[in-house]
Amino acid sequence: MKKILFLLGVFTFLSALSINPAEAAVLHPIKQQEQTESVEKAERRLSKKELRQERRAQRKSFRKALREQLRQARKSGKVDDVELILLVLLALIIAPLAMFIYDGYASDRFWLTLVLWLAGLLLVGLLGFLGSLAVLASVIYTLYVILSESL
Repeated sequence: MKKILFLLGVFTFLSALSINPAEAAVLHPIKQQEQTESVEKAERRLSKKELRQERRAQRKSFRKALREQLRQARKSGKVDDVELILLVLLALIIAPLAMFIYDGYASDRFWLTLVLWLAGLLLVGLLGFLGSLAVLASVIYTLYVILSESL
């Protein structure tokens, strides 16, 4: 529940950033017009490339702050038992999805799990036992990461 509320808050924040000032509700028409003019003047001073770079830097700093906040929450031991049980069950069924949900983004650990899992699924049809070992390695790695950092 906490994760859903957190993601809803992040989505609301990001959608608020993407609202064009000209399309926003105008409470004080004079101030809004002055603000729009000052924003337009600032945008004229910056080229399109500089604006893109500035937006990328803002997104990058936001993502960095979000990741740090998630790390702090994990280190504080506030992982709910129900969430942990659901992640373990999901890791037994679809390991890459459990790793993605646990990390919150496509990290290196997610890609490793995904490659092992997909290689295992492809090899099950061709080599049987070796493919199942790759899937098992993916599941064990995911369980190790989730349980070692949560407990």
